[in-house]
Amino acid sequence: MVRCSVSVAAQVGRLASPQADALGGPFEKKVQDFFREVSRLLPWTIKNYKLDEIVTLGDLRRNVSLLFRQHAHITDPKVVDILIYKGREELESVALQHKQRHHLIGQFIVAPQKLREQMARKRPISEFLENFYTNRLP
Repeated sequence: MVRCSVSVAAQVGRLASPQADALGGPFEKKVQDFFREVSRLLPWTIKNYKLDEIVTLGDLRRNVSLLFRQHAHITDPKVVDILIYKGREELESVALQHKQRHHLIGQFIVAPQKLREQMARKRPISEFLENFYTNRLP
């Protein structure tokens, strides 16, 4: 097993601390900073989990970005803080190698591809359903 480098462990320990979430400021900046932190850890993750056989760095960044965009509609700062905190916990478990390779493959490679396919498959709603949803049935 490949050991976690000291600098990565120190960085993750700093990221997962509650003080990092207590910073003031707009939540968009917090989300951008967290995405940068995740992106900085991706090359290390690919190397240590040997994901280069399956996915490139660009594809993995694209998948992580899709997972971030999945929650783009949320505007409540408290909810955003909770999501960032949960994301930091997830990042910490990846960096400290508490997850196995197949967990990462399922969560960050296969699941975003299925989500992308579902988004592409959306069909227009029929006229009957549109009337039904707006409560305008004949």
